[in-house]
Amino acid sequence: MGTGKSAVGRRLARRLQRPFFDTDAWIVEQAGMPIPQVFAAFGETAFRDLETEAAREVSRRQDLVVSTGGGILGRDENVELLRQNGRLLCLQARPEVILHRTQPWDSRPMLRTAPNPRQAVERLLEERAARYALADWSVDTSDLSVSEVVNRICAALPSL
Repeated sequence: MGTGKSAVGRRLARRLQRPFFDTDAWIVEQAGMPIPQVFAAFGETAFRDLETEAAREVSRRQDLVVSTGGGILGRDENVELLRQNGRLLCLQARPEVILHRTQPWDSRPMLRTAPNPRQAVERLLEERAARYALADWSVDTSDLSVSEVVNRICAALPSL
């Protein structure tokens, strides 16, 4: 959330001349409603189930650049599915950068009901740290432009 995954993913896909697949966009299309409404109507577990379905869809395809929500790595099955045809790259950012990039928070289910959004971001990052460490490579996007992040990823790809 707020690390630039969609913007970076789209630009990287163009640069590599590959299709772009955004799991959040796929979920919105499948559910027929925005993600905050999925959370409100069906709860987080239902949303996570849709993420697993998106990971299955990705695993059936080749040569994609995929953007996922950070929670998708919370299930081992999803990690295995996403690794079937590619590498996991993790985009990270400092909490204050995430907060700035994700405003307004009412469109973010994990932040909109939090009494203290900064603490909510810090808690999420702490809870997910071990899962994010499963990535083959990570880059902190806090002080980088989208182009700079894409350049770093492209430079790293041959060694991944």
